[in-house]
Amino acid sequence: MTLWEWVAEAADKTRANGHEQLATALGRLPELAVLGDTHRITIELPAALRAATEPGAPLWAAHYVRYWQLAARILHHQAGTVVLDEVTELVHAAHADPAHCPPGACPAVIAAACHANIDGPGRTVERELLLTTALEHVEPGTPAYTALTAAFADLLSDVGRPHEAVDFLDTQDQTLRFTVELAVARVRALHLMGRDEEALAVLNRLDNQVPVLSGPDAARDDVHLRIRFERARLLARLARTRRQLVEVAAAALPAVELAQAHPFLRPLWVQAAEDLDAAGVALNDWRLGVRLTGWVRHLEQNGAPRRQLELAVRAARLALRRGARWTALSMVEYAQAAVAQMCREDALTADLAAVRASVRQLPSPSLPVPAARLDSWLWSNHALDLNPEQRADLIWAALAECPGDAVLLERLGRVARELDLARNAAREQWARVRALPADATTALSLLESLLHDGDMEGVRELVGLLATLSETGTVRQP
Repeated sequence: MTLWEWVAEAADKTRANGHEQLATALGRLPELAVLGDTHRITIELPAALRAATEPGAPLWAAHYVRYWQLAARILHHQAGTVVLDEVTELVHAAHADPAHCPPGACPAVIAAACHANIDGPGRTVERELLLTTALEHVEPGTPAYTALTAAFADLLSDVGRPHEAVDFLDTQDQTLRFTVELAVARVRALHLMGRDEEALAVLNRLDNQVPVLSGPDAARDDVHLRIRFERARLLARLARTRRQLVEVAAAALPAVELAQAHPFLRPLWVQAAEDLDAAGVALNDWRLGVRLTGWVRHLEQNGAPRRQLELAVRAARLALRRGARWTALSMVEYAQAAVAQMCREDALTADLAAVRASVRQLPSPSLPVPAARLDSWLWSNHALDLNPEQRADLIWAALAECPGDAVLLERLGRVARELDLARNAAREQWARVRALPADATTALSLLESLLHDGDMEGVRELVGLLATLSETGTVRQP
């Protein structure tokens, strides 16, 4: 039984028992979660919770209603530490009594996904305990059982055991084996095993099922999107390894705006883009760098260091390939910050070490004029063809010769805001402000960087510093 079949059946029973509002919420909330519409869920959740706690409502109803707000944040937006306490509490509440765990949506699924976002391989024990415990009391054939089975297969793949994941999926009932969740889990495992042609065959079979899937249009659109992005990743890898025409793989890559709108699909898009870039497809420019920086920052803000590390390493490699030294260095810093929050090193941390070494070996650009004259040169016609990353690398090289130069720092702040790297510029600007707090020019440039970065704590610190200096009359006006 699929989720949407279960929803229809449960809604009919709930409506027949006089709970009309709850019956509507049973289908409405998962549809909003598929869309990733956390704002709308937040608005509708209080009324749904009131309906779920009315006398006579199913014992699992309140936990089911709460599930979907967290599912949207964890599965769609890849949230981690920011929701870990809440999803852990929901698991405990739902598993206090088997009758309290929703047959349509077991919270252990999203709790395990939350741990995976934080540090998948490093939290294997927590994920396995959640999933195996839940599988013991969830009834086979329910949507919850299907989702738990797919999550366990993903766990095996995530810890370097994709062969076991495929074997585990093969032991499932024939009907269950061809559900969307298990098909996608199989595709991921086969890809990790290098069996991309087989994975494509699974996707093709799933694609043929989409028109007859039950549920709202949003659910079918979601499956179709997953298939498109998974197919793009597979074709890009085949093109990179010369087993597929590059033109075919490039044509399969969805528009980047689709990845922007669906955060959970971004890892697939970036992997495909990196493989296509290696195969010679021209899509790797500074605008892509800005996009990827925004995606890395999204993961940081949502407390997903594992996902942040994965994406930052790929972003750094792409920056290296287009010769963007400062951007690559910045992505390495984001990756290192993520590693500091993880439990153990693995192949991905080794990838980071290799990227970091490559960044150090990438030479700084030669300055076209002496460092003291670079700002004027950047304003001239000579620099018209330079993109923001090239400008940033020149400014960075000039600052190496003229450390703390106020004009260069102000220029760095401007270009950093174009690249969504204001935080990195702010660090350099802070060094001068702390050394020369009376320099209002750099202080104001720093303020712009902090505001762009959303660093309100830094803004308060800077405003307090300037207020103190103003009282003593030591601020030098720009």
